[in-house]
Amino acid sequence: MRPPKIILVVLFALLCVFPCVAAAPLLPSQFGGWHASSITNSSDPADADPVNADLLREYGFSDFESATYSRPDGREVAIKAARFADASGAYGAFTYYKIPQMLKETVGDQGASLNERVLFYRGNVVVDAVFQHLSAMSAAELRELSSLLPAPADNAKNLPGLPVYLPRESYVKNTAKYVVGPV
Repeated sequence: MRPPKIILVVLFALLCVFPCVAAAPLLPSQFGGWHASSITNSSDPADADPVNADLLREYGFSDFESATYSRPDGREVAIKAARFADASGAYGAFTYYKIPQMLKETVGDQGASLNERVLFYRGNVVVDAVFQHLSAMSAAELRELSSLLPAPADNAKNLPGLPVYLPRESYVKNTAKYVVGPV
């Protein structure tokens, strides 16, 4: 028995449309008074971090964008954003790149900073921003950027539950790392 023609047409349309759907861009062209001079993207984790490409792959790396933003006063900020399959990948990358000397920041879901560098994640995206010169408004501007990042769908926004079960006694500040595999 042959399937009705309408079913074949619908299946063909689905096969043609879904592979063509691209992920939403990570970085906006502007935020908080900053304007992008160039935005580059890649789906190769080696472009995001050549030394740790295997680690990013293990965390479920999806794609990466980097941009240099400037303000009319001449200041610049270099921003790298990496998207992962889910929030646990972004959280893992955040804990990997966060160093013990960093101070807690209220940017994104979690943030940390050291001098001109601010690292944060929101949903399944981790962002590393390096300012030429910080100002009193830098954190507020990054909070605006965080609100403009694409949100993950469904369960991809859920964090792993394990960290809440770790003992708090003897914990050394900023040393916890979320690991998902052998790398």
